[in-house]
Amino acid sequence: MLLPLLALCLAMEVVLAAASGTLLRDTWWLFQQPVALVAVFTLLWLSTAGHELAHGIAARHHGGTVSEIGLRWRLPVAIMYCRVDNYRFLTRRRHQLVIGAAGAFANLLFLLPFAVWWAALETGDPTRRVLSGLLLLGSVQALVNLLPLPPLDGYTMLGHALGVSGYAPESGRYLRLRLRDRQAAAVYPRRARVLYLAYGIGSSVLVCLLAAGVVTAAIVLLAP
Repeated sequence: MLLPLLALCLAMEVVLAAASGTLLRDTWWLFQQPVALVAVFTLLWLSTAGHELAHGIAARHHGGTVSEIGLRWRLPVAIMYCRVDNYRFLTRRRHQLVIGAAGAFANLLFLLPFAVWWAALETGDPTRRVLSGLLLLGSVQALVNLLPLPPLDGYTMLGHALGVSGYAPESGRYLRLRLRDRQAAAVYPRRARVLYLAYGIGSSVLVCLLAAGVVTAAIVLLAP
């Protein structure tokens, strides 16, 4: 059941990527409509709650212990959180990855009915423009969480996949040592040296690509 739903979510993202220019322009329009914008952000908040619940459900299903779930105040809103104490110590790496990915999957699943509604409306319809903003912002919310940058879910999943804890800080520590004293850095095991160097380079490239994407989006929005 989950695989067909995952396939539908991926198909939805492909369709939305093809219409990214329209989505960007409609989202810019949405930010000038206060009432509609509040409605969209309310739905995104519900999607965030579903994200955390999905982590908890997946953790319980695979033997994890949900020690705490509730609301935490983060200015200017209250956000839901879910704390799973022992899922990092589950014996199967696949279960750890599923728990980590469950939140983003729930976010995309939340958008599916709105994507169907969006596709059924005519271009230029005000409701369609509102849905464009919801779909773009909701997709960004889901997909950004999968990036391998701390403290995002994708970073945690990468650590599980490689069997590395504290990947970002340890990578930074190794790279600083490598710049100061290459002989001391050479004491690290070969696998650690490769992984830490790869993360330092890869994360830097990723941040540059994200910055370029933001600039490109701004150019598209501000173009006549």
